[in-house]
Amino acid sequence: MADANLDVLLRTTDNTIISLEQSKKFTYTKRKINSICKALSLKTQNYEPQKTVENIESYISSSNKLDRILYSEISNYVYSLEMSERGIFATNLEKLLLYSLDDKNDVNDDCKKMIVKIYDHFQLALHQIENVNNIFANSIEEAKENLQKQIKGVEKEYISILGIFAAIVLAFVGGITFSTSVLQNISVVSVFRLLLVVDFLAFVLINVIYILVKFIFTINEKDAKLFNIKALNIACLAIAIIIVISWTLNANQIRDFISQFLPWSKS
Repeated sequence: MADANLDVLLRTTDNTIISLEQSKKFTYTKRKINSICKALSLKTQNYEPQKTVENIESYISSSNKLDRILYSEISNYVYSLEMSERGIFATNLEKLLLYSLDDKNDVNDDCKKMIVKIYDHFQLALHQIENVNNIFANSIEEAKENLQKQIKGVEKEYISILGIFAAIVLAFVGGITFSTSVLQNISVVSVFRLLLVVDFLAFVLINVIYILVKFIFTINEKDAKLFNIKALNIACLAIAIIIVISWTLNANQIRDFISQFLPWSKS
């Protein structure tokens, strides 16, 4: 009855029975591979490749082992090591390989083959670790770039909103202040000085609004056609030149002529 229960426990899905002998071989092979890896993790100054060769030869000569090396055990061990520990492992493994390839040390061919296989698989595991690290680093960089783009987009939206609001406030407040100042001092200064100040304030206000709106379109990477600022500046400059010349020549007739069209000069 007990043997029947054991057969049920050891039976697989394809109706084959797992051999207990095979299980012992797996355990022994796993333990020996792990012991070889641990030996290769010793400090380099304390590591003796001859002992590892003896351990490998003992494993090869044993009848209680699997026919294949458990490469997964090597990979799992290497993956669990820190970077500095992998460096020690690589140094010791290279020392072991050079020791086995030296004909003076009289290492048998089977042992050499196994050492070469371990070395080759270790290099493969290192490349896999580097690839994973590179993929992980690239993913982080890509996530950073996407996050930065999103942050920049939000910043542009905030700046655009604030810029539009500032332009509206500047135009409104500037216009009100400008009109109030002109009306308050209209009877105090001469018409030439008044016109020159009006022209200058108009020049400043128009250019400030233009620069602000242009900046908003620039940070949003949009190419919008605004009003012709150059023509307006030329017009303001031409008006200023005419006013200065008239003022310099003391053209009272021009001043009186202009005053005729001003509503506040009519009696």
